[in-house]
Amino acid sequence: MVKISQAKLHNTEAIKVFYSKCGYGGDLSTLEEDLILIAQLEEKIVGAVRLCPDTGFFVLRGMQVLAPFQRQGVGTQLLKACTDQLVDQVCYCIPWQHLRSFYQEAGFQVVAPIEVPDLLRERFENYISRGMNVVLMCRLPASSQVVAPEHTNMVA
Repeated sequence: MVKISQAKLHNTEAIKVFYSKCGYGGDLSTLEEDLILIAQLEEKIVGAVRLCPDTGFFVLRGMQVLAPFQRQGVGTQLLKACTDQLVDQVCYCIPWQHLRSFYQEAGFQVVAPIEVPDLLRERFENYISRGMNVVLMCRLPASSQVVAPEHTNMVA
C-alpha cells in the first residue's frame, strides 16, 4: 500500500535521487522552500510532486511516478493530496498535453498564456519553443469554483 505524506527536510537528498531516476530535469534549487508530497512504498519513494509557493498562488511542478508504479493510482493519490492542501489557493501547472484530462479531473482548467503571471507565461513559452507538447492549466480556490446547475441537488 502506497503512503502519501509531506516530505521532511531530511528527505531532500532522497527526493533529488528520485527525480534523477525519473529523468526529471526541473530546477530543484527551491526544494527546501517547496511543499513536497511523496508517495512511498516500504519507505522507498515511488512518486513525488512539488507545490512551489509564489506571491498569491502556487505552481504544481515535478509530478513524477516511477515507471513500474504508473497507472496504479499513485499519481491520482498525489494529485488529490495536492488539491487537499490547496483548497483555498490558486494553483497553476504546465503538464504534458496527454495528461490534460488527468489534471482536469482534479479541477484544473486550460488557460491562455495571457491569463497567467509572467513567470508562468515565460516558462510555458520556453517549453513550447523547445518543442515540448505542454498545456497551461489553472485550478481556482474551491470557494470560487462554480458548480453547473445540472450537478446540483436542487429542484427548480
